[in-house]
Amino acid sequence: MVWESFHSRDGKSTDRDVTKGLMLLTLSIATSIDALAVGLSFAFLEVNIVVATVTIGITAFLVTIIGLIIGKKVGSLAGKRTECVGGVILIVIGLRILLEHML
Repeated sequence: MVWESFHSRDGKSTDRDVTKGLMLLTLSIATSIDALAVGLSFAFLEVNIVVATVTIGITAFLVTIIGLIIGKKVGSLAGKRTECVGGVILIVIGLRILLEHML
């Protein structure tokens, strides 16, 4: 994201279609592994599955809608700088998690 925010695409579309081919397979495997980890955790913790899934679904829906609204407003104001800031934030979060587990 940081790299792309500083380099122009020269009119070339680099967007990938995630509904076809290897990208779809990769995303489906990642999602399945994530769902497996959560399902096993819920089983070991003896969580009420109905309450957990409804809570997760509502939270994900609300956060997605809020993110879309904020992203639309901020994106029109900040433009390409937003992509760079987002990339830097993701790098900082990753480094924080890495350092927490190493120290």
